[in-house]
Amino acid sequence: MPELKGIKWPVQGLFNGLLVVCLGYLGVGWLMSPGPPELDEVVLKYSLNNGSSIYGARNNQGGATVGFSYLYYVHKDLGNDREILTTLVSAHPFLKTKEPDVQVTRQGGLIRLTVRGEVYEYRSYPLEGLGAVRLDMRL
Repeated sequence: MPELKGIKWPVQGLFNGLLVVCLGYLGVGWLMSPGPPELDEVVLKYSLNNGSSIYGARNNQGGATVGFSYLYYVHKDLGNDREILTTLVSAHPFLKTKEPDVQVTRQGGLIRLTVRGEVYEYRSYPLEGLGAVRLDMRL
């Protein structure tokens, strides 16, 4: 049976080109991904009275070229502001906003967050450990 010698090099070149494109895509994604936040100020502490609290912290990751963003976390109760800032760097925020104006109120078993300004991100999975506490957000 005759071999197809004329197809071997173009197919290998196509696969190599595809490999370069895939590795380039992954490399650019890695370079453009944000690093850990640079938390420098605690803007909110609200105890949930179940061993956890809602914390808000200012993120100064953009430096002088980008404005502040504010990250909100649910985490076990922590001590002073320095401990809060160093611990929350590795935690996952449930809310990211442009303004620090987030108000928390409690009505029975319902926790209400009132957010004024822009909301960049909201994620519900950091809230799964709250158990029976219900959360209501008003934008």
